[in-house]
Parts: sequence; C-alpha cells; structure tokens
Amino acid sequence: MKTIVFAGGGTAGHVMPNIALINELKYDYNCVYVGGDGMEKSICESRNIPFFRIDTVKFRRDKLLSNIGVPFKLHACVKKAKRVLKEINPALVFSKGGYAALPVVLACSCPVLSHESDFSAGLATKLSKRKAAKILCAFEPCASKFKNGLFVGTPLNQSLYRGIKDCSHYGLDGSKPIIAIVGGSSGAASVNAAVVQALPALLKNYRIIHMTGKNKAGANAQSGYSPIEFEYDMARLYATADMIITRAGANALAECIALKKPTIAIPLEKASRGDQIQNAEYYGNMGAIKVLRESELSSLPAAVDYVMNNKDTYVNAMNAITVDGTKKIVSVIKSTI
Repeated sequence: MKTIVFAGGGTAGHVMPNIALINELKYDYNCVYVGGDGMEKSICESRNIPFFRIDTVKFRRDKLLSNIGVPFKLHACVKKAKRVLKEINPALVFSKGGYAALPVVLACSCPVLSHESDFSAGLATKLSKRKAAKILCAFEPCASKFKNGLFVGTPLNQSLYRGIKDCSHYGLDGSKPIIAIVGGSSGAASVNAAVVQALPALLKNYRIIHMTGKNKAGANAQSGYSPIEFEYDMARLYATADMIITRAGANALAECIALKKPTIAIPLEKASRGDQIQNAEYYGNMGAIKVLRESELSSLPAAVDYVMNNKDTYVNAMNAITVDGTKKIVSVIKSTI
C-alpha cells in the first residue's frame, strides 16, 4: 500500500481539511501526518493517525525583527524533515499550507500537491509552487495566479452533512432560533467581547451557542446561552444551529455555505495578511453571507435580525456556489500517484 504524507498545522484551518481527505483515502493508502507541536499533533493522536513530529519555524507579521533568523532555522527544519521523509518513503506529499507544512514540502523528493484555501495565496504556498505538481485552490481567482494552478474547491469532512440536531446537548430548549458563534479554533477575543455586550439584546429573540476558544472568556452560562471552549463534533453544532456567526477563515465559510447556514462573517483584521477580509468580501459580493467588520461589532444584534429576516435570500445565493471540492481533490491525488 502506497503512503501519502499530509502536512500542515498550527490552526484547525490547516489541519481539518487534511483530516477530511484522510477519511476518504485511508482505505486505499497508508495515510500519515508530518507536523509540529501545534494542534495537528493532538488531533491526529485522537484519531489514531500515525504522526511524525518535525521542527517548524513561523514567520511573524506582528514582530518583523524576530524573523531575521527564520531562513537559518528553516534550513535546520528541512534537514530534520528529510530524515523523517526518508524513513516514511511516501509516494506523495499533500500540503495544506502554513508554516508547519513548508519544511516537509522543501525536503521531499516525491510529487507534491499543495492546497490553498484562501482567496489569495499565503507565503507557504508561494514558496511551494516550484516543488508542487499542482497548486490546488479553493477560489478560482487564486488558481489563475499560478501556471500550475487548478480550481478544485475546499476539502470538507463529509460527516458534516450527517449532523443531527441536538439542542439538549447544549442545554437549550430550541424554543427560539439558535445562533452558533464560532470564533475559530483559537477563539476571538474581540468577537467574544462583542457577544457579551450584545447578549441581553440577542437573548430576547434567540438562543446562543458560543464557542469561545480554549482559555477564552465569554459570558457566564445562563438560560438560553451555552458557552463552550471548543466543539469536536462540528456536525452536531451546525445541525443544531439555525444561523452561524464566524470569523472568515476559508474553511469555516466553505462549511457554512455547503450546509446552507445563514452566516455573518467577521474577518480577522489585526495580525493578518488580509486573507479573511478577501474571503469574506468574495462571498459577500455574491450575496451568500453578510460581512460585519470589527469596527461594526456594536451593531451585531441588528445584523443578526437582518440576516434572519432575509435568510432565504442568503440560502438561494449559497445554492449557486459550489465549495465542496473533496471528491475532485481525491481524484487529483489518485491520478498524481
């Protein structure tokens, strides 16, 4: 059985798409994961996916002077990755991008496929383009930027379509529409603060599930409001919610659109290259989601009312967009091997 190495980590956005593909390929290939000490390690271990640890180095946009030593550290990381890949002997490396994937891509001697989830390519994808047989892209405009670019959509965990509504799991009675607020795997302090401020107004007409992020604060649990740090069963969360409030990570937006959940996207602006703003504006311009900038968070209750009152319009726009590229990506992987 041939071996595929999956790489990418640091945040769930770089890990969960790989997990979605592993779920589709694990019966035909030996699927292993190579990454750093980010959440990729714990996620793989919890799913019994063979995991090989390497050293990684992160480029910091918020502390530019700290990047002086990055090239030297990256060289050392690549050397370690070469030793690991020699042991594994993969037929293919699939990179989901991010700093945890770059040493693997630069170290490998087998075919590479790199997937870019965002509207514009990140640094790791740009540095990987010469090594990659194809740059697979979730957005068509991004694919057009590469000679070897291919528009394929986003890898999505197919179990998301099989979620079962379960209000009682979150301590809610389902008597009013349920809004799930998802700040991302690491949470979002500004969004959490805005939710706490808006909670009295929101609870008049809605029930709230608030995924705050690990060690991040929301309001105290109360009638109609269920704060949780993280949800491993996202299929259940999506099935339970009538509407989603989320950051504008490409994977999160793709999930909301694929599941036809009316959505408010609040793009991350600070400590970012602007990718979430681009992602949100792309789908916002298509009428599929409502975009709320961080400077507008005080109007959150009004935005929620607007989306709920116009949910059919948003869902109709979502129906015209194809975001789930899982089958197509699996096909490209198999043909490349």
